[in-house]
Amino acid sequence: MFKYEIEERKYKVEKMIKFNLKKVVLAGIFCLCGTISIFAQIPTSTPNPSPTPELLNLETILKNADAQTLNYREEFKNLLSEETKTFETFDKNGKLKKRTVVESNFIIYQSARDANASSEYRYVFKVDGKLVGDSEKRTTELFEKIAKSDSVQQELERIQKESLRFDKNLKITDLTLVQTPLFADHLRPFFDFKYLGRDVDGQTFMVEYQQTKQSPYILIDEENADSEKRNLTFNLGLPDSIKKSNVLLRGKFWIDAETFQLRREERELTLQTENSSAPLVLLRTEYEYQPSDFKIYAPKKITLTYYELKIKDKGREAAAILNTKATFEYAKFSKSDVEVKSNEVNSPKNQ
Repeated sequence: MFKYEIEERKYKVEKMIKFNLKKVVLAGIFCLCGTISIFAQIPTSTPNPSPTPELLNLETILKNADAQTLNYREEFKNLLSEETKTFETFDKNGKLKKRTVVESNFIIYQSARDANASSEYRYVFKVDGKLVGDSEKRTTELFEKIAKSDSVQQELERIQKESLRFDKNLKITDLTLVQTPLFADHLRPFFDFKYLGRDVDGQTFMVEYQQTKQSPYILIDEENADSEKRNLTFNLGLPDSIKKSNVLLRGKFWIDAETFQLRREERELTLQTENSSAPLVLLRTEYEYQPSDFKIYAPKKITLTYYELKIKDKGREAAAILNTKATFEYAKFSKSDVEVKSNEVNSPKNQ
């Protein structure tokens, strides 16, 4: 029904776990039984003094923010957390129909075959408040299969399939690996950016954005993304009658005024139809980040709200109806020194 992906094919998170198994004793690695020791975390580096407004312009803010998103990619590895995923589906009147809560230990899995390929791995230990009894056995079997994978693609597909097994027909993964690519030089020309000033506390720069034209780096229900540049791919299954040029992004950034790191983003994928006075929202995504000990703001909460497009009268009348909401919440991140080498498995240690 709904598949949402962010792809950064050249710029993927780099190596975290060295993995080469002949025997698997992995129950001790990821079986933390739902308990991870997390310590209070605040940025350890001393930031530069906040620049005065007269020394800044919008282009400077965007360029510095882009540099920090690349830094995030480098730093967001070898970290673990507890993740709570909540899936909610709604009926045609917007009334809650079903809610599923999945609790997991969350870690980034690094491919043994490609240092630039990684994926989110979830050791699911509880669903709707009930313990998952076979997790240890499934984890052992999973990594035995992974060791026998024929390709990187097969390796990561097995990780994702296991991680998403309680997510029904939703395919939402790897949202934490990278931050927005919209600050990048090759994407900025397709947007109108507007500086709104600082927030009420003066801690962040607020920047509004609106896509003004189609971009080869923002794809809707397509697969042929430019693998050499950062891009966004949205797989929504829109009908062929919808003109992709009418599907555009808009949103707002909160950028740290001292470090230029992204603190929050609100993003909407919209469709302008002939008979609607305002664009219809097809997908709303909210990213919220929290302080950490690792020189970055780490994910705190990611919320995706999907609206189903309803078309009447041969496409002349359209409406967007609330359909599904997925919320990903993370405890404070801690660092893991998990390292799997040759024929031995070392247990993770939280620092």
